[in-house]
Amino acid sequence: MEQTPPNDENATESWGWTRTQRIGLGTLLGILIVTLSIGYYRRPVLLGGTGAVVIDGQPVTLPARVDPNSATIQELARIPNVGTALASKILQYRDARKQTATDGVVFRQLSDLDPIPGVGKATLEAIGPFLQFPAPP
Repeated sequence: MEQTPPNDENATESWGWTRTQRIGLGTLLGILIVTLSIGYYRRPVLLGGTGAVVIDGQPVTLPARVDPNSATIQELARIPNVGTALASKILQYRDARKQTATDGVVFRQLSDLDPIPGVGKATLEAIGPFLQFPAPP
């Protein structure tokens, strides 16, 4: 009686994994590493990635903290989740209320940005770490 050699596809090693299982696991790990790498490199520079934020075709670095009472549209637009349109709304709101504000300070805390159209709770939470406000008088 002739014995057939074991099938290499289903033969287990001494530590219990078949060749098919090792190939499947390796493929899954490879996909995971590629996915995580793409996500890492697409993140803005300040958040740990090496990708650059581009505004009006120019790469810019993100600010650590910006005072919304004195920031320019470019400084505000660099903040993640703000962009040029929302930065413009912030400046319009600030300019409209600057005359009546004490010491010219319109924004004393993060919640002062809430009445601006397009700014909600989620936006406030996202941009809060990038803003600084003057100390209370």
